[in-house]
Amino acid sequence: MFWRRSTGRSDVIAQHGVVASSQPLATQAGLKILRKGGNSIDAAVATAAVLDIVEPFSTGCGGDAFALVHLPGKSRPVSINGSGRSGSLITLDDLLERGWTSMPVRGGASVSVPGAMHMWYYLVEKYGSLEFSEVLEPAIYYARNGFPVSPIIAQVWPLAVHSLINDEAKRIYTIDGRSPRVGEILKNPGLAEVFEMVASDGPHVFYGGNIGASIVKTVQEHDGFLTMDDLESHKTVETVAVSTNYRGLDVFEHPPNGQGFAALIMLNLMEQFDFPTSSSLTAERYHLMIEAKKLAYGDLHQHNTDPSFYEIPLEALLSKEYAVERTKLINRNRAMTEYPSGIPTDSDTVYLATADGAGGAVSFINSLYLGFGSGLVVPRYGIKLQNRGCLFSLDPTHPNCFAPKKLPFHTIIPGALYQDGNIQGVFGIMGGSHQAQAHAQFVSNLADYHMGPQEALDYPRFDHDHERNLVALENGIPPEVQGQLRRMGHVLIHETASGFGGGQAILRLEDAWIAGSDYRKDGQAAGF
Repeated sequence: MFWRRSTGRSDVIAQHGVVASSQPLATQAGLKILRKGGNSIDAAVATAAVLDIVEPFSTGCGGDAFALVHLPGKSRPVSINGSGRSGSLITLDDLLERGWTSMPVRGGASVSVPGAMHMWYYLVEKYGSLEFSEVLEPAIYYARNGFPVSPIIAQVWPLAVHSLINDEAKRIYTIDGRSPRVGEILKNPGLAEVFEMVASDGPHVFYGGNIGASIVKTVQEHDGFLTMDDLESHKTVETVAVSTNYRGLDVFEHPPNGQGFAALIMLNLMEQFDFPTSSSLTAERYHLMIEAKKLAYGDLHQHNTDPSFYEIPLEALLSKEYAVERTKLINRNRAMTEYPSGIPTDSDTVYLATADGAGGAVSFINSLYLGFGSGLVVPRYGIKLQNRGCLFSLDPTHPNCFAPKKLPFHTIIPGALYQDGNIQGVFGIMGGSHQAQAHAQFVSNLADYHMGPQEALDYPRFDHDHERNLVALENGIPPEVQGQLRRMGHVLIHETASGFGGGQAILRLEDAWIAGSDYRKDGQAAGF
């Protein structure tokens, strides 16, 4: 159903196992685990752990993670939430009394409990085939012995290095104060020690003991709010994936506190229109997708938060009836300038995908949020701490307002595809707020134009800035299409390739897997 042709890179087709990630060493680590007898879950965690080392500004065990796990024979994915809660040392009133109008982007106040390490361990223990120590072997090797920096990572590193705050961060992630160049070797022996300790004794050594105490000390020394109790009480949670059907394809996303439901709303809106079949590069198609994105993100920014603090009206937001009503706001010939939610309120990342010969597959995303997260690294242990807490609102009337022990708004979202109860594939696209709109564009490429995974990932995308109502278009969208969009009222801007993230996808093809890895990253899809 999916395969047609590919651009640039070729699709990878393999029967017994496939890994797709944003860095070749990480892909090869996951493949090694599959060859060793591990399943897709083991391979996903191994790949994520190596990415902690080789793409350090994007991800790590000091960040958060989400996964959709397809177990052979099942008709929907298991949804795993590995995100952490805010610190409990302060309240919203305390922050407002300080005169704050927004959360700091960097530093201790932006740090929430890092949930990734706990989720890695949880996944392997509950669903894996190997021991956690075996799964972490490749990451421990690269952390202790070093890795050569790859080209695109070397290009992006200088854009993030200014965010490093404490001495440990600068010591580990710079060379004499500068970002590393292509091929230079970096090591992180402290993180190797952390991995070995967790592999030997379990996650409680990370969320307690000397490591946990060091995390809390680092955060509090930089005006943060985490306590030992915040770490020790952290848990990985299994949730229920949300979904919609787009032209016969069941699309699953992780539920809130992630933004995945915005992709589903966008697809519901797009489904109300018949896209031109003659070409996928038309102004009409891009206009309708941009307008659908605006409305979907209006709902996202109104309602996404920790569902234990606010009853998100997901059933209404994801209904086809709601989509029909909302599309009445879309003018086929004119860009809208206002796009509020239709339902009032009641009150840098890595993505990877794995699949195994038994039919299992994992959609996995892990992030620090912005490059190098909070800018803080835990002394001795080399753990980068995320800055997801900066996404809390300080508006007391907003569902996503700060509160102690609350899950923040999350941009990272894994995706999965099914048809008639059968797995069709797993996919994800990195890039902050770009992710949900990119998911919808990717699914449309598959369902509307029957592209293969590599072509569907590589295809030129748009990125709409919700706050400024500006549209960035990638190279490959013809000048005449850009001109038509301007005449419709879209304000177009230039945006670098890094603004469009990068993705991976593994789809089912007869009795094999077919995979792609986005050209926008150093990544690789490989199988056997």
